[in-house]
Amino acid sequence: MDKDSIIITCQIITALGSLSTFGMFLFLFRKDKDKQTQINKLTSITTLLEAQNNVMKEHNNLVSQQVEIFRNTKILSGQDNKALSELRNIEEKKLKLSVRPNLWLNGAGYRGYDGELKIDLNNKGEVAYVTNFNLTSSDIILHNEHLPYELEGGQRRYIFARSKGNKHIKNAIYSIEILYKDKINTQYSITIIGEGANVTLSEPTEIE
Repeated sequence: MDKDSIIITCQIITALGSLSTFGMFLFLFRKDKDKQTQINKLTSITTLLEAQNNVMKEHNNLVSQQVEIFRNTKILSGQDNKALSELRNIEEKKLKLSVRPNLWLNGAGYRGYDGELKIDLNNKGEVAYVTNFNLTSSDIILHNEHLPYELEGGQRRYIFARSKGNKHIKNAIYSIEILYKDKINTQYSITIIGEGANVTLSEPTEIE
């Protein structure tokens, strides 16, 4: 075998080795990606189960209140109007609890080169009918709002914004009030407070 043949053979072996290494890298990457997908699914399931558990605790507490009213009043003889009113209120709370959305944030992210901001809004309760976003900010504007929007339990949607002016998106200050309602048209308000990708979500408030 001459010198040129030896060089070509070595180059082929090196190339095959590189392809093998690259293939192994792709395999490991795919394996890690599959693991991350499984982790994300398990995290989502855990979040939903925790939400369902909290709802059950609240429901059981309301049932306990009803039992106490029956035990300690003359409601069965129709002689306690106050107790009847309390029972009606509890039944209304149970109904609202059974259809209540439970919105939460899975963080936010931004692109520094074009000032784009993306907020990850999720629902771990019953369906939420998102009707409006009320933005308070001199640093960003919302876009692609797609409202009204039906946000099912276990699903997510993104809120998109971009910077305006000269301030970098990571330093943008903003407040976004989210208005939404449940299946029985009970209306709620919840507010995102953010600075760049750092976001927090207030407790929901029922709108009378």
